[in-house]
Amino acid sequence: MLDVLFNPDEFFERRSSEPGLVPPVGIMLVIGLVGAVGAVPSIQATFAALPEEAQAFSVVGYVAAAVGAFVGPFVRWLLFAGAFYVISAVLYDPEGSFRDLFALVGWGFIPAIFGAVVSAVVAFVVFSGVTFPSDPQQIQAFVRELQNRPEFLVAALLGVVFLLWSALLWTFAVRHARGLEVREAAITVAVPVVVAALWRLNGVVL
Repeated sequence: MLDVLFNPDEFFERRSSEPGLVPPVGIMLVIGLVGAVGAVPSIQATFAALPEEAQAFSVVGYVAAAVGAFVGPFVRWLLFAGAFYVISAVLYDPEGSFRDLFALVGWGFIPAIFGAVVSAVVAFVVFSGVTFPSDPQQIQAFVRELQNRPEFLVAALLGVVFLLWSALLWTFAVRHARGLEVREAAITVAVPVVVAALWRLNGVVL
Protein backbone atom coordinates (compact mmCIF):
# COMPACT_ATOMS: atom_id res chain seq x y z
CA MET A 1 0.00 0.00 0.00
CA LEU A 2 2.84 2.41 0.80
CA ASP A 3 4.21 1.90 -2.72
CA VAL A 4 1.35 3.88 -4.21
CA LEU A 5 2.41 6.90 -2.13
CA PHE A 6 6.17 6.66 -2.32
CA ASN A 7 6.88 4.54 -5.40
CA PRO A 8 3.90 5.21 -7.67
CA ASP A 9 5.63 4.38 -10.94
CA GLU A 10 6.30 0.78 -9.93
CA PHE A 11 2.94 0.47 -8.16
CA PHE A 12 0.85 1.51 -11.17
CA GLU A 13 2.98 -0.56 -13.52
CA ARG A 14 2.06 -3.64 -11.50
CA ARG A 15 -1.59 -2.64 -11.17
CA SER A 16 -2.06 -1.75 -14.84
CA SER A 17 -2.30 -5.40 -15.86
CA GLU A 18 -5.37 -6.06 -13.69
CA PRO A 19 -6.74 -2.79 -12.27
CA GLY A 20 -9.57 -3.58 -9.91
CA LEU A 21 -12.30 -1.22 -8.77
CA VAL A 22 -12.88 -2.53 -5.26
CA PRO A 23 -9.90 -0.86 -3.51
CA PRO A 24 -10.52 2.57 -5.12
CA VAL A 25 -14.20 2.36 -4.16
CA GLY A 26 -13.07 1.68 -0.59
CA ILE A 27 -10.84 4.78 -0.73
CA MET A 28 -13.81 6.91 -1.81
CA LEU A 29 -15.97 5.50 0.97
CA VAL A 30 -13.32 6.39 3.56
CA ILE A 31 -13.11 9.94 2.21
CA GLY A 32 -16.90 10.16 2.31
CA LEU A 33 -17.10 8.84 5.87
CA VAL A 34 -14.51 11.32 7.13
CA GLY A 35 -16.25 14.12 5.25
CA ALA A 36 -19.62 13.20 6.75
CA VAL A 37 -18.15 13.20 10.26
CA GLY A 38 -16.45 16.53 9.58
CA ALA A 39 -19.75 18.10 8.54
CA VAL A 40 -21.45 17.27 11.84
CA PRO A 41 -20.11 20.22 13.93
CA SER A 42 -21.21 22.90 11.46
CA ILE A 43 -24.66 21.31 11.02
CA GLN A 44 -25.16 20.99 14.77
CA ALA A 45 -24.13 24.58 15.38
CA THR A 46 -26.36 25.85 12.58
CA PHE A 47 -29.50 24.02 13.65
CA ALA A 48 -28.94 24.86 17.31
CA ALA A 49 -29.27 28.54 16.39
CA LEU A 50 -32.50 28.10 14.43
CA PRO A 51 -36.02 28.42 15.87
CA GLU A 52 -37.55 25.25 17.29
CA GLU A 53 -39.90 24.80 14.34
CA ALA A 54 -36.93 24.83 11.96
CA GLN A 55 -34.94 22.37 14.07
CA ALA A 56 -37.47 19.70 13.12
CA PHE A 57 -35.70 19.59 9.76
CA SER A 58 -32.33 18.83 11.34
CA VAL A 59 -32.60 15.16 10.42
CA VAL A 60 -33.05 16.14 6.78
CA GLY A 61 -29.95 18.33 7.07
CA TYR A 62 -27.88 15.49 8.50
CA VAL A 63 -29.03 13.08 5.80
CA ALA A 64 -28.35 15.59 3.03
CA ALA A 65 -24.87 16.29 4.39
CA ALA A 66 -24.09 12.58 4.68
CA VAL A 67 -25.29 11.86 1.15
CA GLY A 68 -23.30 14.79 -0.21
CA ALA A 69 -20.18 13.71 1.65
CA PHE A 70 -20.36 10.18 0.23
CA VAL A 71 -21.39 11.12 -3.30
CA GLY A 72 -18.87 13.96 -3.66
CA PRO A 73 -15.70 11.80 -3.83
CA PHE A 74 -17.23 9.55 -6.49
CA VAL A 75 -18.22 12.59 -8.58
CA ARG A 76 -14.68 14.00 -8.33
CA TRP A 77 -13.27 10.59 -9.22
CA LEU A 78 -15.40 10.44 -12.36
CA LEU A 79 -14.63 14.04 -13.35
CA PHE A 80 -10.86 13.71 -12.97
CA ALA A 81 -10.73 10.36 -14.76
CA GLY A 82 -12.94 11.70 -17.54
CA ALA A 83 -10.79 14.81 -17.93
CA PHE A 84 -7.59 12.76 -18.07
CA TYR A 85 -9.11 10.41 -20.64
CA VAL A 86 -10.33 13.20 -22.92
CA ILE A 87 -7.19 15.35 -22.68
CA SER A 88 -4.88 12.42 -23.35
CA ALA A 89 -7.03 11.40 -26.35
CA VAL A 90 -6.93 14.91 -27.79
CA LEU A 91 -3.23 15.56 -27.28
CA TYR A 92 -1.71 12.15 -27.91
CA ASP A 93 -2.36 8.71 -29.35
CA PRO A 94 -2.99 6.78 -26.13
CA GLU A 95 -3.88 3.18 -25.44
CA GLY A 96 -5.98 1.59 -22.72
CA SER A 97 -9.64 1.74 -21.78
CA PHE A 98 -11.49 4.28 -19.69
CA ARG A 99 -12.29 1.58 -17.13
CA ASP A 100 -8.60 0.85 -16.51
CA LEU A 101 -7.80 4.55 -16.26
CA PHE A 102 -10.77 5.08 -13.95
CA ALA A 103 -9.63 2.29 -11.63
CA LEU A 104 -6.02 3.50 -11.43
CA VAL A 105 -7.00 7.14 -10.94
CA GLY A 106 -9.02 6.09 -7.90
CA TRP A 107 -5.84 5.04 -6.11
CA GLY A 108 -4.54 8.58 -6.53
CA PHE A 109 -7.17 9.89 -4.12
CA ILE A 110 -5.40 8.41 -1.09
CA PRO A 111 -3.85 11.80 -0.16
CA ALA A 112 -7.40 13.19 -0.15
CA ILE A 113 -8.04 11.05 2.94
CA PHE A 114 -5.46 13.12 4.80
CA GLY A 115 -7.07 16.30 3.50
CA ALA A 116 -10.49 15.15 4.68
CA VAL A 117 -9.09 14.37 8.14
CA VAL A 118 -7.51 17.83 8.40
CA SER A 119 -10.78 19.50 7.36
CA ALA A 120 -12.75 17.43 9.86
CA VAL A 121 -10.37 18.30 12.71
CA VAL A 122 -10.52 22.00 11.83
CA ALA A 123 -14.32 21.88 11.72
CA PHE A 124 -14.49 20.32 15.19
CA VAL A 125 -12.00 22.83 16.60
CA VAL A 126 -13.68 25.91 15.11
CA PHE A 127 -17.35 25.08 15.46
CA SER A 128 -17.05 23.66 18.97
CA GLY A 129 -15.98 27.06 20.26
CA VAL A 130 -18.52 29.35 18.59
CA THR A 131 -22.16 30.24 19.06
CA PHE A 132 -24.22 31.01 16.00
CA PRO A 133 -26.43 34.12 15.95
CA SER A 134 -30.08 33.50 16.73
CA ASP A 135 -31.20 35.55 13.73
CA PRO A 136 -31.30 33.17 10.72
CA GLN A 137 -30.56 36.07 8.38
CA GLN A 138 -27.19 36.59 10.05
CA ILE A 139 -26.05 32.98 9.86
CA GLN A 140 -24.72 33.17 6.29
CA ALA A 141 -22.58 36.23 7.04
CA PHE A 142 -21.40 34.61 10.27
CA VAL A 143 -20.31 31.46 8.40
CA ARG A 144 -18.37 33.58 5.89
CA GLU A 145 -16.53 35.21 8.77
CA LEU A 146 -15.68 31.80 10.21
CA GLN A 147 -14.31 30.67 6.86
CA ASN A 148 -11.78 33.52 7.00
CA ARG A 149 -10.26 32.18 10.20
CA PRO A 150 -6.61 31.03 10.02
CA GLU A 151 -7.59 27.42 10.73
CA PHE A 152 -9.62 27.22 7.53
CA LEU A 153 -6.85 28.95 5.58
CA VAL A 154 -4.34 26.35 6.77
CA ALA A 155 -6.78 23.55 5.92
CA ALA A 156 -7.30 25.00 2.42
CA LEU A 157 -3.56 25.29 1.78
CA LEU A 158 -2.95 21.76 3.04
CA GLY A 159 -5.79 20.62 0.79
CA VAL A 160 -3.91 22.01 -2.20
CA VAL A 161 -0.73 20.25 -1.04
CA PHE A 162 -2.60 16.94 -0.86
CA LEU A 163 -4.12 17.67 -4.29
CA LEU A 164 -0.62 18.13 -5.75
CA TRP A 165 0.42 14.87 -4.12
CA SER A 166 -2.55 13.21 -5.84
CA ALA A 167 -1.45 14.85 -9.10
CA LEU A 168 1.90 13.09 -8.80
CA LEU A 169 0.16 9.76 -8.31
CA TRP A 170 -2.25 10.45 -11.18
CA THR A 171 0.67 11.18 -13.48
CA PHE A 172 1.91 7.63 -13.15
CA ALA A 173 -1.63 6.24 -13.17
CA VAL A 174 -2.27 7.95 -16.52
CA ARG A 175 1.13 6.92 -17.81
CA HIS A 176 0.50 3.22 -17.30
CA ALA A 177 -3.23 3.23 -18.04
CA ARG A 178 -2.82 5.12 -21.33
CA GLY A 179 0.68 4.05 -22.40
CA LEU A 180 2.16 7.56 -22.32
CA GLU A 181 5.55 9.01 -21.50
CA VAL A 182 5.90 10.63 -18.07
CA ARG A 183 6.01 14.11 -19.62
CA GLU A 184 2.85 13.45 -21.63
CA ALA A 185 1.05 12.07 -18.58
CA ALA A 186 2.13 15.08 -16.50
CA ILE A 187 0.73 17.49 -19.09
CA THR A 188 -2.50 15.51 -19.19
CA VAL A 189 -2.90 15.72 -15.43
CA ALA A 190 -1.74 19.32 -15.03
CA VAL A 191 -4.71 21.16 -16.56
CA PRO A 192 -7.53 19.64 -14.43
CA VAL A 193 -5.38 19.83 -11.29
CA VAL A 194 -4.58 23.52 -11.80
CA VAL A 195 -8.28 24.26 -12.31
CA ALA A 196 -9.16 22.29 -9.16
CA ALA A 197 -6.45 24.04 -7.11
CA LEU A 198 -7.64 27.50 -8.19
CA TRP A 199 -11.22 26.50 -7.40
CA ARG A 200 -10.23 25.45 -3.88
CA LEU A 201 -8.26 28.64 -3.26
CA ASN A 202 -10.94 30.92 -4.66
CA GLY A 203 -12.32 33.06 -1.88
CA VAL A 204 -9.67 31.84 0.56
CA VAL A 205 -6.36 33.36 -0.52
CA LEU A 206 -7.27 34.71 -3.97
